[in-house]
Amino acid sequence: MDSVFQELLGDFLLESRERLDKVEEVLLALSTLSADAFQESLTEAKRELHTLKGNSGMMGFRDLQAVAHEIEDRVGELVPESLEIRQALAGLDRFRKELKRRFAQQEEVGDEAAPDEASQELALGSVRVPFPEVDGLVELLAEVLLYRNRLAGALETVRPPAEELKREASDAWTELAGTYDSLQKTLHVLQDRILKLRMVPLQSLFRHLARIVHDESEREGKEVRFRTEGGDTPLDKGLLELASEALGHLVRNAVTHGIESQEERRESGKHSVGSLRLKAMVHAQEVHIEVADDGAGIDLDLLRQRASDLGESLVSDQELYSLLFRAGFSTREGTDLSAGRGIGLSAVQEAVRRFRGRMEVHSERGAGSRFLLRLPLSVSIARALLVRVDGDEFAIPIVAVVESSRLAAVAVETAGHGRVVRWRKQLLPLVDLGRWMSLEGENKDRGFVVLVESLGRKVALEVDSLVGIQDIVVKGMADILGSPEGISGSTILGDGRVILILDVIALTESISQQSPSREIEGGTALQDGGAED
Repeated sequence: MDSVFQELLGDFLLESRERLDKVEEVLLALSTLSADAFQESLTEAKRELHTLKGNSGMMGFRDLQAVAHEIEDRVGELVPESLEIRQALAGLDRFRKELKRRFAQQEEVGDEAAPDEASQELALGSVRVPFPEVDGLVELLAEVLLYRNRLAGALETVRPPAEELKREASDAWTELAGTYDSLQKTLHVLQDRILKLRMVPLQSLFRHLARIVHDESEREGKEVRFRTEGGDTPLDKGLLELASEALGHLVRNAVTHGIESQEERRESGKHSVGSLRLKAMVHAQEVHIEVADDGAGIDLDLLRQRASDLGESLVSDQELYSLLFRAGFSTREGTDLSAGRGIGLSAVQEAVRRFRGRMEVHSERGAGSRFLLRLPLSVSIARALLVRVDGDEFAIPIVAVVESSRLAAVAVETAGHGRVVRWRKQLLPLVDLGRWMSLEGENKDRGFVVLVESLGRKVALEVDSLVGIQDIVVKGMADILGSPEGISGSTILGDGRVILILDVIALTESISQQSPSREIEGGTALQDGGAED
């Protein structure tokens, strides 16, 4: 196939997907519109389908042209009084399936550029940039960050003491320090702009979720109004598939198990139409995506009983909710617990963990539930707190760090077979990170305590010193090392040393199961001045 037609083919694929998504979005919103808005939206959908039909004919795809024509007819028959969009949606699905089949056949005959690769493009105004090109820029940025860190380490090492600097040397060092600071600022701007190129708006994902809500509601015989906010919120494209899977499970569970039937809602004094809201925003160094419903909520008493049956004494609400994400845990036996909340969530939680994300749950019995998915802004570059333990350094993702304090400023006690600290009216497990990582070392009476949190579990980590906060390049673990417990990856420091990145979710889960936190009466978290940031 010549290169000109190949380029047209890639453009046709991208444009067809965009038009199909737009028509689907219009169809799913029709039931909420006034009569005038209904006709305007219907005209918009027919315009998109007419263009899709024309483009299919221009490319010589008569079968696709016929499917587009059939959908156009179905849309033209829609009326507000008896709205039935099932056949039109089925037509869109058939067009997508035929589109995928046709391009799969094209790949089999050996095209130079596969359509799937051609579709991996980012639209910037009227210019389309292939994602592999953007990925290449991010890899180069990662290398620059490594060199920056190496340069910082080298400058720190070779800088002579102030008393040994002569005037000429002092001026040179001042100039060097100023140049390095300017380089730092420029690199921060460059990093921000390059990472933004990898971002895609969540609106395309929202359309997919709206279809899931519609299909699940119809299957369950429920009416659910789905609202979205923050569709322009950007997400790293490397996280798009993860977010799609996680949010897909959450909205399905909300419709199927969270929101009651129309009869149950009326009996409890609620509106018969359930409400499901999806909201996204950027907060600090994270993307927050919230799924909230106004359904039955989660029965904490029943969860507490299930935890007791498992031999666990979980205290906080978040600790109890964390059971929903545990592999093998099921709530099917508890019909009053929005049964099935944990289905699929254990796999999702594993994926979220790999990308240094977190999930939180908030619920009020009878009033609904709220699931919060927190993901990093970038999958390749992260901000971390570097700590030193028994001669080794480790990186703790900054999003998991609550606060830190000198060890001498906290009240340390012995409880059972371990030690705990009194921290903000809780007794929290105190763990020597070096010993937990099987390094040589003993319990310390000097150093620092770093409080980390994940899924409602808080653990105090004992370290020798705080090295500082730094942007790090996230690398995977070598295959030969497998997947060590409590480790999510590695990074390279400026001096060339490789250090490990802690998996805070696995670490807190393991430690909390051995020594769960407990609420205490009275007292304060810290003594003598409180925590240090």
